[in-house]
Amino acid sequence: MIKAHTDQRINELNQAGGFNHHNGVMILDWQDGLASLQVDLTHDHLNPLGLVHGGLYASMLDVALAMSGSYRPAPEGLYPGLTLSLTAQYIAPLRLEDGFALAKARRTGGGKSVFFAEGEVLAPDGRVITSASGVFKPGRPLKG
Repeated sequence: MIKAHTDQRINELNQAGGFNHHNGVMILDWQDGLASLQVDLTHDHLNPLGLVHGGLYASMLDVALAMSGSYRPAPEGLYPGLTLSLTAQYIAPLRLEDGFALAKARRTGGGKSVFFAEGEVLAPDGRVITSASGVFKPGRPLKG
C-alpha cells in the first residue's frame, strides 16, 4: 500500500478514476525534471504466458516520462504532458511474485513547447525491465 503524498495534488491524481486507476498506477514522486510511479502487480497484469504484459511497462513509461517535463509548483495544477513519440526496449520479464513494478523518468532536454525524456521500469530488486525515451508536449489545462 502506498502512503499519502505530502503534495495534495498528487493524492488527488492518485484517487482519480480513469486509465491510471484502472491499471493500478500510483504516482510516488513528481518534481521538476523527475517522476516516479508504481504498480502493484495483479493477475490482471499478466499475459497468456503468465508474465507481466509489456503493455503495462509501456503505459507506465508513457505516463512517467510525460510527467517528468510537466511539473508546476503549487498552487498551479499538475497536468501530465502529451506523448508525441515513445520508443521502448523490453529487456527482462516480471512475474506476479515480483510484487510491483517501479517506473522512474527524467527530463533530458527540450524547451517550452517540446521536451525529451527517458526512463526505466525496474523490478523490486533493481533489475531493468524496460527502458524508453520519448518526445512530449508539456501538460497544461484544457481550454473550455
